[in-house]
Amino acid sequence: MNKSIIIAAGGTAGHVYPAIAIIEHILNEYPDTRITFIGTRTGMEKELLGDLNLRFETVRASGFSVSRNFFKKIFVYLTFLLNLIAGFFSSLNIIKRAKAGFVLGMGGYVCAPVFMAAIISGKKIAVHEQNFIPGRLNKYFSRFAKYIFISFKDSEDFFNKLKLKKNTEIIYTGNPLRKSVRNYYKLKPDYKIWNCMQGRKTIVAFGGSLGAEKINNSIAALYERLRDNNEIQIILISGSRFYSSLSERINKIKKEGDSLILNIYPYVHEIDKLYRIADIIISRAGATTVAELDYTMIFSILIPYPYAIDNHQYYNAEFLVKNNRAVLIEDGQLTEELLTDELKNILKRLKSHNNAGSINQKYNNGIKNLKIIMEKILEI
Repeated sequence: MNKSIIIAAGGTAGHVYPAIAIIEHILNEYPDTRITFIGTRTGMEKELLGDLNLRFETVRASGFSVSRNFFKKIFVYLTFLLNLIAGFFSSLNIIKRAKAGFVLGMGGYVCAPVFMAAIISGKKIAVHEQNFIPGRLNKYFSRFAKYIFISFKDSEDFFNKLKLKKNTEIIYTGNPLRKSVRNYYKLKPDYKIWNCMQGRKTIVAFGGSLGAEKINNSIAALYERLRDNNEIQIILISGSRFYSSLSERINKIKKEGDSLILNIYPYVHEIDKLYRIADIIISRAGATTVAELDYTMIFSILIPYPYAIDNHQYYNAEFLVKNNRAVLIEDGQLTEELLTDELKNILKRLKSHNNAGSINQKYNNGIKNLKIIMEKILEI
């Protein structure tokens, strides 16, 4: 078999990581497949893709986030339109050169010009929706899609309300996880590489690939409340943009003789190694994070990003809450007092988990769903 496909994704790791999972599986099962990845020039796509054997292309794209300032709103919309036009023509050229038969969009504004070019070129397209509530871009382009892959079964209801083509298939596949995350439980727990101690309960906090100032500030405040605690340790992934100022702040807070361990990192690529030692996760509720927490079955405190479109992170978080594996704290209600109380409550009832059987089942289901995506877009 000698197929050529295009996969588009960009903006945040939450869109790129599921794409990586699919790419890994295709390259493993059908290494002769030619994959062209289309991302943005300013995103973290190229860095996250690493050494995967594919062609990486970039096109211009930007969002149209809402602003209350009239002039800023006009500027944002004009920029969006100009980038959309430029990205459309670049995408047409890439699709022609790649001779791709299928275009899969994994989310992010970069998918808009790519999908437009694919439709004009007469190519088949598929969308993958990672969130519980579909994004605006996926809602629009799903009307032209041959396949709609969804991460939550109930998301089908949203798409069924749209005017889809008669032959469009909505397929529940879950949110694809990278090989490293799927195999995290096979790792030997290593506390030393994180400057932590075995025997303590480990709390890992992060705010997505870009970091979250609200979570960073809460952990800093939490340190002052728990500085005498010698039973827990905290690993905080701050996001590169906050790392320097937060590190300086934490160093001023720390005192000689403190018992609590708190280590800060700007970004972590090997999240699987962190999952292996984590007892509790504190994070936003991005779709990929929720999918990974569902798989690893690590108990979490989720603080949905309040400005997400249609408040979709709240509904992502509710999935884990309903399955009794998470506590949800709304961003506006987050205080160090509440966070401390929730942590203490979880630590009291936290027991040693042995999820090997459940994880093996999830692993097998995940592989099965990856094969479904692969077979559809490769038209096997």
